[in-house]
Amino acid sequence: MNKRAAGYIAEQLAAEYLEREGMVILERNRKCGGVEADIIAADGKELVFAEVKASKYAGAHPIEHVTEGQIRRYVRAARSYIAEKKLFGVNVRFDVIEVSDGTVRHTRCAFVAPEGC
Repeated sequence: MNKRAAGYIAEQLAAEYLEREGMVILERNRKCGGVEADIIAADGKELVFAEVKASKYAGAHPIEHVTEGQIRRYVRAARSYIAEKKLFGVNVRFDVIEVSDGTVRHTRCAFVAPEGC
């Protein structure tokens, strides 16, 4: 299976997992401010931006696979989405979801925006 197909399957499994956890998926693969957010969801009153990582290697913590550059881009995407949807004042959370061999590992509040959103 190629990397693109594995990524699609991982995102599907992650979205299904989040829905089972009670979240509402608002967007998938949404371009915001020139950045693609894998999943944007509502968890109660929080707006969640979730980065999905497909991995062949279990064991490492999902956040270890997220670079500083990806964090900056996700924060930029969140700011753009909030401005576009006029969601000012909403609580924002950044999660990371790792899918490895069909197993989903979810890290809530994996990182915070350096200057807030």
